[in-house]
Amino acid sequence: MKILISLGLFIAPILYSGAFNVPSAWGDDLKVTLKHEVAGITPEMKILPYEKGTLLANSGSQSYSKKDSKAKISYQSTNLKAAREKKYANAGYITVGINPVGTVAKLFEQKLSSSGPDEVYVDMGRRQGIEKGDRFTVYTLDRYIYHPVLPGQENEKLEEYSRRVGFGSKELGSHPPGKPMGHRVLIRGVLEITETGDKHSTARVLKSYESIETGNLLMPFQKFEDQTSSSSVTDKSIEGYIIATKRDLISIGYDQIIYIDKGWDDEVRPGDQFEVYYIPTIEENIWNKREPKKTPLLPFVLGEIKVIATQKKTATAIVVKSKIDMGVGNQIRFKP
Repeated sequence: MKILISLGLFIAPILYSGAFNVPSAWGDDLKVTLKHEVAGITPEMKILPYEKGTLLANSGSQSYSKKDSKAKISYQSTNLKAAREKKYANAGYITVGINPVGTVAKLFEQKLSSSGPDEVYVDMGRRQGIEKGDRFTVYTLDRYIYHPVLPGQENEKLEEYSRRVGFGSKELGSHPPGKPMGHRVLIRGVLEITETGDKHSTARVLKSYESIETGNLLMPFQKFEDQTSSSSVTDKSIEGYIIATKRDLISIGYDQIIYIDKGWDDEVRPGDQFEVYYIPTIEENIWNKREPKKTPLLPFVLGEIKVIATQKKTATAIVVKSKIDMGVGNQIRFKP
């Protein structure tokens, strides 16, 4: 009985397929073997070894020949290098004195800003000795930076500081400014002169790190060179502080741009590395003292930074290691 039922289940689909004019596969009409169906291999086919194929054995991932792998690594390395150089060239710095040689006078097509490759007008021409092909760095002076820890002397830059913090000069009281460090300079891009006039010229935006706007300042162009691997002195003893960040960040982590209060005059060079740390304390209340006694503990390392550019009194660095978020005012020390 079981055999008859099984035969019925086998024959029924074949009969129904004929009823609906669907050709059935029967006997010699079905030429597919198990070997052909599963592997898709015929005797005429040649099986390539895995290192010459496009798929790895037993996986859906793509494989590459040794030549292709080297090309891929080279391509990725080039891209990473270009991205790093752009980040370093756009890092900015802090400086006390910087004099512009000109400004962006007007943008084409009534635009409010340019990100390239547009052309712009600059207020420099043949009278200033400008020639076709000359290049200039576009920059802006950001807010004035004061030291977050070290105090200033008397009322240095008091009026400018009072405007920044929102207090009148007579209301500062307990809000005195720290030691003045200089303006934060933001690099916006690079221009190349295309046509010169007597007093004005046209220029093409070659590189745009930030939007370029009317009124942006110009300085002579200096090609950026990554010198972070050139420092070889390891017997220096330098202590300082983080005094600002590029974007006024409250917490500083990996790959962020920061500025420190030590520069070329302090023997800081591109490639130098510093540990960022703070010294925790234990407070002990004493009944006859207005303030608790603070006992310092061992320094706790928060991370490491690497100097990418130096000025006379300051330097620009990037965070290369971060255990815990850092902040403006944290101490730094040279790491041999």
